[in-house]
Amino acid sequence: MEYIAKMIADEKTPSSKKEKRDIILQAAWGLIRHYGYNKTTIDDIAKRAGVGKGTVYIYFRSKTEIMLALTDLTNQRIQEALEQITSGSDPPEERLRRCLLYRIMTLYDLVHQYPHSQDVIAAMLPEIVERLNRYVYRHGQLLGQIIEQGRELGKFKSDDPQEAGQLLANLFEFLTPPYYRFSSRAALEKFANQVVDVLLTGVLI
Repeated sequence: MEYIAKMIADEKTPSSKKEKRDIILQAAWGLIRHYGYNKTTIDDIAKRAGVGKGTVYIYFRSKTEIMLALTDLTNQRIQEALEQITSGSDPPEERLRRCLLYRIMTLYDLVHQYPHSQDVIAAMLPEIVERLNRYVYRHGQLLGQIIEQGRELGKFKSDDPQEAGQLLANLFEFLTPPYYRFSSRAALEKFANQVVDVLLTGVLI
């Protein structure tokens, strides 16, 4: 099952209202990934979903709100995985590496799975950027937790783990799409690992 469609299907709140909302989101994602954000209209989404245009507006006031909902679906799933990594029992330096790499490699795979992902990114609206910043902030909090745990174990040195976590989260956002500087997934992953290696030399005791 496709990534976004699976996330919609996996939500656990059964109701006819939610089902209709999910149908609209699935329709929207199907159109946006094939035709791009700018070319997709509310009329197109309503037709694909098999509902009236007015019904779409009951659930979403605009196409931007639909994109915000899709953004949440993607990033909430990533956040759940990052929280699992953070709470794991691996050494803190390994969890820190995994937590940094997971987000950027997952986004890379998602972007390259769908032909118009770069178009969606290019059309990024301020509201979507603001929403993404919330997830970056949460990513930084999780990284800060790992750094704090590493410090308590005597493995990391950091005067302010949370500040360090936020710095790392924001730094690694430069490795998320668009990927103009990386010719392949392997090139991005290699570079990201090299950056982590350099960062770890600065925090490991």
